[in-house]
Amino acid sequence: MLDEALVSRMHARLLVTTEGVSLEDLHSTNGVYVNGDRIVQVAALNIGDRALIGTQEISFSEIGTDPAPPPSFNLEEPLTSPIVQTSHSGNKPGAIPITARADALQLLGTLARRLANEQKAAQAPRMLGPHLRGILRGASSGLVVPEALSTLASEYALDLAHWTADPRWLDYVVELHLVTKRLFSAPILAALQRAERWVGPLNRSLLEYYVAAYAREKQLDPEEKARLALVKRILKKK
Repeated sequence: MLDEALVSRMHARLLVTTEGVSLEDLHSTNGVYVNGDRIVQVAALNIGDRALIGTQEISFSEIGTDPAPPPSFNLEEPLTSPIVQTSHSGNKPGAIPITARADALQLLGTLARRLANEQKAAQAPRMLGPHLRGILRGASSGLVVPEALSTLASEYALDLAHWTADPRWLDYVVELHLVTKRLFSAPILAALQRAERWVGPLNRSLLEYYVAAYAREKQLDPEEKARLALVKRILKKK
């Protein structure tokens, strides 16, 4: 059940069988989209596919005891991949509202942490990566990212950095704070310091740009100035 005005009373059918999972649009008013395209017939879903019903984004994942399938996205893809352009033709919607990602991110993050506790953290980037990238792309294109969602995304990116030993997820945290024009909170700053010791150094050029952006701010209170000074100390470390 999806309780919102853009969802029809009988909007879509999700069919799960031993042969796979499929999604069908039941002639709804606003349609069903899979990976950005409106479906006009039954669509078979693959791991990593994303469906949009109204403003609700649904991610298709599989959790089991079998080895994880290969990631649905290229791990070598830069975290700042090009922004998806909004289409204004027909009934196709534009970017998914950024706040619609919060519940999905919370759910997937909880599942990812459970997998990590079960020594299956390799599946986490496939689950969390697309959502985190989508939040960054949305913020870069001007969508408002609430502070709570920014903090949640940063926490899961830090988790991914630890699980994968990939420092690019630390850079994700810096870039998200840069585009949302937010100073690191004390807990996020402390987490970045710890992560550098275990994962690897942050991108110094990106961090310099972040510091320079805040160095021009004249409205910082004493506590914020102290946090910015700590970022500068991180920057000076080799």
